[in-house]
Amino acid sequence: MHKIRLTPEVPFFNYLPITVFDMTEGTPRKRCKIRAEYAKVDVENLIAKGMDFEKAMAHYEDWLYNVIKIYIADDWQYESGQDEVMKIIADHVRPYYENGI
Repeated sequence: MHKIRLTPEVPFFNYLPITVFDMTEGTPRKRCKIRAEYAKVDVENLIAKGMDFEKAMAHYEDWLYNVIKIYIADDWQYESGQDEVMKIIADHVRPYYENGI
């Protein structure tokens, strides 16, 4: 099983670029870059599906795991970076739920 480190870059108002490093062998090996998108239209789609804030965050966690799994073609677990990435996403998604869209 791969050990993955997520490194968020500077967040934009509508998406977060994330660099994915494979730490399995102890030395960081860049595997891919992905974008977690949380623009108004993205969150509107989640709300239209009946997701509250907690379900939306679970959706982002599942999405993150599955996208990385596709890129590395194997199961993986977090080595680090999950909390930081999810906090940034939550900080951008929460206002849509608190203030309405």
